[in-house]
Amino acid sequence: MAKQLKLNFALKSHADKTKPALIYAMFTLGGKRYKLSLGYSVVPEFWQDNNRIEISSKQTQTIQRQMKRINRFLDAFEEKVGRMLDVDRLAEYEAQVEAAGTVEKYGIVAKLKRYIDEINGIEKEEEQQRTITPLEYFTKVIDEMPKKVVRRTSKIIETNTVGHHGIVFKRYKKFLQYKGWGNGSFAQFDKNFEAMMEQWMLGEAGYSSNTVAATFSVMKIWLKQAEEDGLITDKSFHSWKSKGSDVQHIYLTEDELKRIAALDFSEIKRLHPNANYDATRDLFILAANIGLRYGDLHRLNSSNWDIENRTVEVHTHKTGATVLVPLSSTVIAIYKKYDGKLPAPMEKGKYNIQLRKIGEMAGITQKIYTKKNVGGRVVVEEKQKFELISSHTARRSFATNLYKRCKNPRMVMAFTGHTTEENFRKYICIEKDEMVDMAMQYFD
Repeated sequence: MAKQLKLNFALKSHADKTKPALIYAMFTLGGKRYKLSLGYSVVPEFWQDNNRIEISSKQTQTIQRQMKRINRFLDAFEEKVGRMLDVDRLAEYEAQVEAAGTVEKYGIVAKLKRYIDEINGIEKEEEQQRTITPLEYFTKVIDEMPKKVVRRTSKIIETNTVGHHGIVFKRYKKFLQYKGWGNGSFAQFDKNFEAMMEQWMLGEAGYSSNTVAATFSVMKIWLKQAEEDGLITDKSFHSWKSKGSDVQHIYLTEDELKRIAALDFSEIKRLHPNANYDATRDLFILAANIGLRYGDLHRLNSSNWDIENRTVEVHTHKTGATVLVPLSSTVIAIYKKYDGKLPAPMEKGKYNIQLRKIGEMAGITQKIYTKKNVGGRVVVEEKQKFELISSHTARRSFATNLYKRCKNPRMVMAFTGHTTEENFRKYICIEKDEMVDMAMQYFD
């Protein structure tokens, strides 16, 4: 029976065992020992007695991927050499090519070197097929988000959050198209990427600086996950700017809320019978008297209403907190109007459109000057106050109006859920002249 050519793998000796050492293939043929470098290195600590590399938790995921690839190479190389049977014939062949002076081209070592190139070529092709592009990877991350639980809150990721990630994903696709980068590459997320994408968003696409910050904030989440999966090694993205500047918000005064509450929608109902402005108005007034976020409006019917003691207990989705809020006579009247079965809020975009129309009908037309950074320039716009009303205006109105009445931030924070006065004071909308009026009693 023909004898099989047997290999032994070994590491090149180094005094420093912490440095990677080259892997050699060694064999004996015709009484002569051969030694061939395989072109791969490994730290001796991870080299095992079975001539393979240990995959250890001490290694980063990137290193683990590299080590697995080397092990696959060693398996493939050993299998190919295993097909070279009849050592005596191989030794005879080697002697012939040596005598002919063609060892370098036709000898056993030359043949093994071709095996190495062949295996590496196949591995490279397979690696390219396995390599996932950023677009493919980010799609996978977003698709899996609804199944994941946020560690900080122990809650499933909200649908709105997933939608926001989808919007940022489309923005990133547009940037790739602008650069002509196809599906992108993780190697592109280097120290220059932030500046290039920011320039496109501000200069070409005309986004605001806050949109830029929000975009980078979301993309950092994707890239941190890609880093954990060993797809990216450049750390530049960790320092991307992801915090925007404060933007101008409004609140509605108690008088403005009363004007909205008193509106008669009979005419608009006649023209648009399916518009249901009554429900939009009533939900907004409820939120402005209880301090609810838009996302908690649909929870009203499952809340613990105690009309006799004039309180409602609401479990908030965003923070997971349960708040007990006193009820005004306005809220009780709306509750009774619907016999305790409050209307469900419509889609947020339509809800906001109706709110602005309602604000216009209530004559909330005060001129407001807004400043924002668009395309890298500060733009000042004149708007009428109703144009700035949104679903969140109700919660800001609740916090601001209650604070103006009680002057006690801690009491208001008990209902809004803010944990620091610093953040709370950013949240309420108190103009300088209003602050002076509020403080005047202490100076009189």
